[in-house]
Amino acid sequence: MDKKKILLGVSAAAFLGPFGQTVYTPSLMEMGRYFDATPLMVNLTISVFTAILAMSSFIVGPIADSKGRRAVMIPGLIAFVAGSLLCLFAPTYWVLLLGRVVQAFGISTGSVVAAAVVGDIYPPAERAHAMSVYQLVTFLGPVFGPVVGGIVAGYLHWQAAFGVLAVAGLVVALYNQLVLPETLADRKGGSGGASVAGIGRVFGNRSARSILLVAFSQFYGYYVFLVFLPVLLSTHFAFSAAQKGLAFIPLTAGILAGISMAKRWLGDWPGTRILRIASFAIAIDVLSLCLFLATGILSIPLLAGVLLIYGILLGGSLPAQSTILVNLFSAERATAMGIYNFVRFNGAAAGPLVAAMVADWSGETAVFAVSGGLLLVSAWVIRGSVYDPHESH
Repeated sequence: MDKKKILLGVSAAAFLGPFGQTVYTPSLMEMGRYFDATPLMVNLTISVFTAILAMSSFIVGPIADSKGRRAVMIPGLIAFVAGSLLCLFAPTYWVLLLGRVVQAFGISTGSVVAAAVVGDIYPPAERAHAMSVYQLVTFLGPVFGPVVGGIVAGYLHWQAAFGVLAVAGLVVALYNQLVLPETLADRKGGSGGASVAGIGRVFGNRSARSILLVAFSQFYGYYVFLVFLPVLLSTHFAFSAAQKGLAFIPLTAGILAGISMAKRWLGDWPGTRILRIASFAIAIDVLSLCLFLATGILSIPLLAGVLLIYGILLGGSLPAQSTILVNLFSAERATAMGIYNFVRFNGAAAGPLVAAMVADWSGETAVFAVSGGLLLVSAWVIRGSVYDPHESH
């Protein structure tokens, strides 16, 4: 068993989820004109993809714990390729939307199975480092998606982005077909994770519940930034559309830097300590932004600093979260990761919706106050609840 090759294959599968979510975003207007679709219909192609990712992760995890990792991953990738081809040759908007549903259901196997495989093949001493690699590759998806999509749309038709996804999915499927063994069979303890009892064991674990709360809160806050950062830049600094795009660089760079730094942090500190510190620090970071807004001292350097710190802390805590979860469960690893993805995707969906209602009610400062308060509550909960059975206490 070549662990590095296996890690590369499952990480590439996890990469395709966020990559497929964002690769055609530079061409949304062109797509709308092509199908004579309203902006709501165009945005629905992204929202449906995210919703299916969340719901199917809840289903895929238990199946992977009972039927096997490879048995779920390879068919999922094939379904992703089929959905991509359906989008590529879609004659109508509704066929395209159906293709997005098939895509999302297929690729939802990626991140769930990838984390479970890392837990299967790496011993506890090596697991955190491998999990950092998996998380780093996954977060490259939303970074490279719009870039690749913009290049493809600039030289080809907008539909070619789905051709890129089909080819990429086929390559990743063939690679995993060659290198990925059935890692579930290598573990002791049996399966049984596909039952309601298996799901109940995950939710019944105090440490797991605290990690799920933190994951929901952090992704809620992350998507609040994605939606309301352009608002801040318009109302406080009169940024142009191009300048608003550049303003996301500190947040994205921070996430990638945080995941990279987590490799070293997890070698020096216990994951539970990293998670406790990062949870409180990320809450303080957002509440600091509220203070800057309330006092009228917000500046471009201060805003960039808040975004960079949020990204570093989010990226630095993600490997610790997934590592602790797979350490907590042996027979329900994929189930735990499926629930984890379900919860954080719902946090991502709830963030823009709740924030919009709060903004209408009390303004943008209240938006970040609610986000910071939620992060502070989750940090307080995880302070006394999180534990890792593989750490020395």
